[in-house]
This record gives sequence, C-alpha cells and structure tokens, in this order.
Amino acid sequence: MSIDWIGPVCARRGCQRTLWKAGLCGPCWRLCHMFGKDPLMFAYAPLDGYGDERDAVGLPWECWQQEADAQGRGLVDCWFADSPHARPPADRTARGGPSRR
Repeated sequence: MSIDWIGPVCARRGCQRTLWKAGLCGPCWRLCHMFGKDPLMFAYAPLDGYGDERDAVGLPWECWQQEADAQGRGLVDCWFADSPHARPPADRTARGGPSRR
C-alpha cells in the first residue's frame, strides 16, 4: 500500500518535505534560522532558486482579500493602516503655523 498523503508540507516553493516548525520543514527552518531570516519571508525563496528574471513568487492574495473583507476595509487600506503616510497632512494654519502673506 502506498502512502498518498503525509500531512502539510513545507511552505517553501519546490520543497515537498513535511511541515515541522513555523511553516517550514526541518532543513529549511534550520537554514533560515542559521542566516537569521524570518521564516515567513524565507518561505517565498524557491528551493531551486529563481528560473529567470521574470520568475516571481505567488503571493497569497486570496488570504489577504479575505482578511480585508473581514475587517470591512479595502486591501490597500489594510496594508497602510498603521503607516504615518496614511494620515492626511494637517492644516498648518489651523495650528498657528506659518501662513502665506
């Protein structure tokens, strides 16, 4: 009898080993830990390297969209919600700042 399913696999593209810790298999986790990388970001680096200059990582758009919908916001609003650039600039004249003459 062959084994058809062994459980979740490593999140790193090209790696088919079983999941161990932080979304990665044992060897991938040890490699990212050795280089001090974040496991979530390390998972986006393909095991065999990038094929060419147009090779891109598939991002979890569906997951992000579901999270934004659950918060009742747009996808971009969720990314920049805590950014200081997300707030509109304050009116300097209202605070007693310099005004044009």
